[in-house]
Amino acid sequence: MATRVAAVGELMCVDELERNLTDLTNHVQIEKEKVSSNFQQLQSLLVVREHSLLQEIDEVVMRARQEFNEKRELLQELYTAREGLERDLTRNKLKKVLEKNLRTIEDEIREEVARSVNVRWVKLDWKMEQLEQSVIDVCKVVALKERPIIPVDYSVKLCPVWSREGTGSGEIANPWQIAIDNNTQNIFVADNIANIIQVFDGVGNHLYKIPTPQRPVGIALMNEFIFVSTEDELVKIEKSSNDSIKSVKTEKRVFGIDIDRNMNVYGCEYQNQSVIVFDKDLKFLKRIKLKTTQVESDTLTNSIKLYEDNMYVMFGSCPPFHLQIFSLKGKLVRCLIGESEISWSYFFSMDQLGNIIVVDRGEHQIKIFSNKGEVLHTISSDMVPEDQKFYYPYGVAIDKKNRIIIAQRSKKCNLLAF
Repeated sequence: MATRVAAVGELMCVDELERNLTDLTNHVQIEKEKVSSNFQQLQSLLVVREHSLLQEIDEVVMRARQEFNEKRELLQELYTAREGLERDLTRNKLKKVLEKNLRTIEDEIREEVARSVNVRWVKLDWKMEQLEQSVIDVCKVVALKERPIIPVDYSVKLCPVWSREGTGSGEIANPWQIAIDNNTQNIFVADNIANIIQVFDGVGNHLYKIPTPQRPVGIALMNEFIFVSTEDELVKIEKSSNDSIKSVKTEKRVFGIDIDRNMNVYGCEYQNQSVIVFDKDLKFLKRIKLKTTQVESDTLTNSIKLYEDNMYVMFGSCPPFHLQIFSLKGKLVRCLIGESEISWSYFFSMDQLGNIIVVDRGEHQIKIFSNKGEVLHTISSDMVPEDQKFYYPYGVAIDKKNRIIIAQRSKKCNLLAF
């Protein structure tokens, strides 16, 4: 076969194609170099980004580990504190049980000693003093030194008289309810005739007196405030200034008052068999009707104490008087002290164990009942020497030393402590 010879024009096209191919090859090489450069830059960025992410992850892990360690230490401290509180709680419970048992044993021993020996000895001692005085009068000799008074019982360890009759400083004309400041142990006495509250310290020294707008009857203390019930209103008094800062009118006359753990004020509506409740700013909250069929319709509501989510209420106008327990909704829980056990009483107090101290003005006695209504002690005026007898006790309170503080309405109107 014969070889074909290309035309001149055709040879020029091949050369052009070769040139184009060469240019294209060069362009491809350039683009390849660009891609390679971009790839290298991308790898560098990835390395930088990876390093940055690793640093961030390390920081997050370090912070998380630090927070975990802190919370673990806090949790350990809480566990330690909880163990300490549990140990303290156990010790306190054991201590209270021990103190209660010891107190019960001491009370039983005192009662037995009082029955068998001491009461007779005090009476014999008094007769001996009378006999000595008779011998002195007859023989006209120098009087012997006074014989020491031997305390009969816990309930007749009588302190000296603290106040006298009158309306001046340190005097009491007509005492009603008593309250004791838990922090200072100062004693606040509502004087109904003098329109004042007399204030004494824990050993009977007169401190100051606080005027009230009307005759005070009930009194209760709350931190820096004093709450007083008068003829037809409740009054809030500031301790620091002794000024009345607020008062509210009441529909019925209110006698005894008390304060609960939420700082609400409970007051006995004297003629309504009801308890009215106000908050610490004397805003009316509610009226609790006492739901009982065991109180006569004409029986008056005198005083109240709040203990373990129950209301202890004293009823009575003329004898008989009695004390009953109600829920905070006014439902009768039980009749605690019957009509035959109290002659005439308006006010009572309670200690930390729930024992009830009643001043019986009709019998001139102080009666201590357990929280089950059992008689634990009876303090009679006959159990103390003649110059320390008490008559018509009205107000009563218990201080931190478990002393019974009473205000008696007699010719002397004394404030005494047992």
